[in-house]
Amino acid sequence: MSIPVLSGMPAFARFVWNKLRGRPTVQADQGAIAAGESQVISAPVATSGSMAAGGQATIATSASGGTTIVVQPGGTLNLGSYVDGLPQAKDPVLRAAFEEGRRLQDEGYKAQSRDKHEEAIDRFTRALALAENDSQRDALHILRGNSYADISRYKEAQADYEETLKLAGRISTEQGAAEARAAALGNLGTVYLQRGDLDKAEEHYKQALDIHGEIGNRLGEAAALGNLGGVYLHRNGPGDLDKAEEHLKKALDIAREIGNRLGEANQLGNLGLVYFRRGESGKAEEHLKLSLGIQREIGDRLGEARQLGNLGGVYYQRGQLEKAEKHHKQALTLDREIGNRLGEAIQLDHLGNIYAKRGDLKKAEEHHKKALDIDREIGNRLGEADDLCHLGLVLLHLDELEKARDHLQQAQAIFQEIGAGGPNVELVRQALEELKRQQQERGE
Repeated sequence: MSIPVLSGMPAFARFVWNKLRGRPTVQADQGAIAAGESQVISAPVATSGSMAAGGQATIATSASGGTTIVVQPGGTLNLGSYVDGLPQAKDPVLRAAFEEGRRLQDEGYKAQSRDKHEEAIDRFTRALALAENDSQRDALHILRGNSYADISRYKEAQADYEETLKLAGRISTEQGAAEARAAALGNLGTVYLQRGDLDKAEEHYKQALDIHGEIGNRLGEAAALGNLGGVYLHRNGPGDLDKAEEHLKKALDIAREIGNRLGEANQLGNLGLVYFRRGESGKAEEHLKLSLGIQREIGDRLGEARQLGNLGGVYYQRGQLEKAEKHHKQALTLDREIGNRLGEAIQLDHLGNIYAKRGDLKKAEEHHKKALDIDREIGNRLGEADDLCHLGLVLLHLDELEKARDHLQQAQAIFQEIGAGGPNVELVRQALEELKRQQQERGE
């Protein structure tokens, strides 16, 4: 039995579909933004909140003129935030709990810190007990759900988003209710996608898209289109890649229409994955390089690392292992420089796959173990399960059968715990069946 390591699209899908994060109440110090409008700003314009120097973001306002900021560090999946009413809460204790929760949540996103997210969850739970109205309760359920989702606690995240949907109907303003519903539906779609339930993910993203279209939220519309493209990209049915291309091109058109260079780069990269899946290696490489060029131009180092890794996946598929290794190592260096622990784990995992492909199993084992240590440290349960899967397969071919079985069973338990689906789940199942068959043959 050959080592069934992941390659190509499944091997790096974890990285390309990074989540966009909502940031509350960041004011621009140049110019005014009318209610319901948006503009793209650079980091120096922001007077509060947290943005990396040289980063870009899109400032968008609700119909009431309350300003929110959506920072776009890369990827397509959108965990939207709805914070209506909280920054202006009358109760100072409520306001403090909300602000502290958002600060901790931001730190959790930047450092991929499970502990920070758990602290944020505690603050949002405290704030829920003090909430003054359904709008604030809605916002707090969304925010708490986002932290749950970021540490792979998908069941709790789902419960918070579903509670938001129930409460949205009681929000007094039509616009506020629509914004809350769209955020909850989009986030539920993300949870279902992470858990491998593509049908439910599609259903929720479509509902979010309809609402964004109705209220004229072009940024939200682009995110929903991109997310639907991600659903179709993950499927293997007839016509799914055509659907993915169609939706991602629409998202790309909107990004260009509103002058969102970062969104343009992300969708070009995601279209590159469509062509990769079709076997159009040259076209995939072209789009990934276009994306990489924009990300370097605007100083998006996180996106640069992501596309370097994705190009590594293209070269891996071609059998150009030296070129693949070079690109994954470049991505790894960038991720370490910017402190992106999640990206570091993913690139280590990819390098492990390359070494396994070469037959250097000890080096593969070393890299998968390093990836596993990081994913456990940052609380990335899905990544932990993927690493355990790859490590178990390597151990299987090192004839360390008991260790292999232990790692594969751990992976299977985590997949079941978080409700994940996808190719690694099937790989684990097949490998455990193979181990059982071998055991029976030996009469054990």
